[in-house]
Amino acid sequence: MLLELRVENLLLLHRAELRLAAGLNVLTGETGAGKTLLAHALDLLLGGRSRSGIVRAGASEAYVEGVFSVPAQWSGDPARESAERLVPEDAEEVVLARRVWPDGRTRAYVCGRSATVADLRELGSELLSFYGQHEHRKLMLAAAQLDILDTHCGAAQGEGRAALAAAYERVRELESRIGELAELAGARERELDLLAFELDEIDAAAPSEDEARELEAERERLRHVETLRASAAAGIEALSPESGVGASELLAGAARQLEDAAGIDAGLQGLSERLQGLVFEAQDLGGELRSYLLGMEAPPGRLEEVEERLALFARLERKHGGSIAEVLAHAERCRARREELEGAEVALEQVQGALVAARSQLDARADELHDRRAAAAPQLAEAVRERL
Repeated sequence: MLLELRVENLLLLHRAELRLAAGLNVLTGETGAGKTLLAHALDLLLGGRSRSGIVRAGASEAYVEGVFSVPAQWSGDPARESAERLVPEDAEEVVLARRVWPDGRTRAYVCGRSATVADLRELGSELLSFYGQHEHRKLMLAAAQLDILDTHCGAAQGEGRAALAAAYERVRELESRIGELAELAGARERELDLLAFELDEIDAAAPSEDEARELEAERERLRHVETLRASAAAGIEALSPESGVGASELLAGAARQLEDAAGIDAGLQGLSERLQGLVFEAQDLGGELRSYLLGMEAPPGRLEEVEERLALFARLERKHGGSIAEVLAHAERCRARREELEGAEVALEQVQGALVAARSQLDARADELHDRRAAAAPQLAEAVRERL
């Protein structure tokens, strides 16, 4: 039972509060008195759709709140599980509220807690039956008639309708998939040619990230080969030149003298050993620099070969993602797509077979609903005649 109704800033209404007594309550008034505003308020409270312009001009929001008594039949009734989920167990009243902003946004509340509009609609239908003056016209709608008949058929009919909806959705999914596969088959040859071209191009180049790094390093060496040779030669000349005395010979002479001095003063032994280590290091370094200089070759045309190879990698990167890793990933996607296209015909046959089975199941579900409706319709008609 509706006990109280509070409305603020709804259409032309600034604020109103209505307290209802037990039994029949009648609201009267001439046209324009505001009776329809209360109907709008109840519609919002029961989860109706909000629309623009419903908030009173100049107000920041509209607010509707209804206080209901808790129906006694909720206790232990499985059909009221949704109400028990939304309403505290010890609640003495059920309070539904709806807040509406000028931009059409709304917020719903149940017993002071945030809820959804669907919650209001579901719970409100258990608390209040709201009928307009033309409500009887719904009886002329086939959908409304089927709902009434299916409700009369019992709980099994509701399960049957859910099963039918699932079967129908399955048929739609398969029909959509067949359309996709058919479209795929239509452009199959053209796309396969494109995939083959791109894969051949990538496979022929056979790029790798390691090779790209090595080629970039080699290109830098070849571009600066003379500078590198001059630097290595300068190091060799300083350490152990072909003629004259270099750092290696000077260090060796100093090491011999210090070794003799260490025979006199044991305190020089550590320094002598360190100096001898420098001699060995200088000699070894000089040998490595000579090996480096001898290996510093620049075969004619090698720089051009490296540049061409790197340019090929750059073209692939520009076409397929900006890096060698992306080029290789694109190649894998092309292979997967090629397999999908090559298997499209087989997939189409499989989906067509599944569609035949799904349509058969849909027809069977529809026949079950029809049979139950045909059996229950005369009973419903008789019950309606008796009630009328």
